[in-house]
Amino acid sequence: MTKVFGIGLQRTGTTSLHQAGLLLGLRAAPMSVAFLDNLHAPTLQQFDLFSDNPIPQLYPQLDLAYPNSKFILTTRPVEAWLTSVHWLFTQEVPKLPPALRTTADEVHQQLYDRTTFDAQHFRAFWHAYHTNVDAYFAQRPADLLRLDFSAGDGWEKLCPFLGVPIPDTPFPHANKRRQKRWWKSY
Repeated sequence: MTKVFGIGLQRTGTTSLHQAGLLLGLRAAPMSVAFLDNLHAPTLQQFDLFSDNPIPQLYPQLDLAYPNSKFILTTRPVEAWLTSVHWLFTQEVPKLPPALRTTADEVHQQLYDRTTFDAQHFRAFWHAYHTNVDAYFAQRPADLLRLDFSAGDGWEKLCPFLGVPIPDTPFPHANKRRQKRWWKSY
């Protein structure tokens, strides 16, 4: 199977994409932090789908390292994203266990150039990121799929892009705020 990289920013449905991949029979990596140290780590060969941080900051390098890969940009309206990221940075990240907090801060510093929330900075980042992704894939539109789960996107767009049949199950919508903390499930 071709490698599939979810390059959407956190809080854009990356966990839903992960769960959808599992339902489609893909070997979806539970976490992608290993890419920070080595784009060719042996353990990474056992998975087909990678999403969430740090994938968004590495997509050009991953594209070179894994030719013929597919890229999925999960997205949502910028104001809804800002609300969710504000909650993440002010409510959830401070609750992380120390070692995981250190990793999260490292990833956030590398991706966003900061470890604290600032609406103006994050809004500008969101717009620049989407512009950069569009420019990067402008000559290869077949390699990039945009999904906005908040607008109802799901199986009907994802499955044809991946070349797999649509399953007879509802599309997963995961990691809503009232669900348990993601890091407690690993």
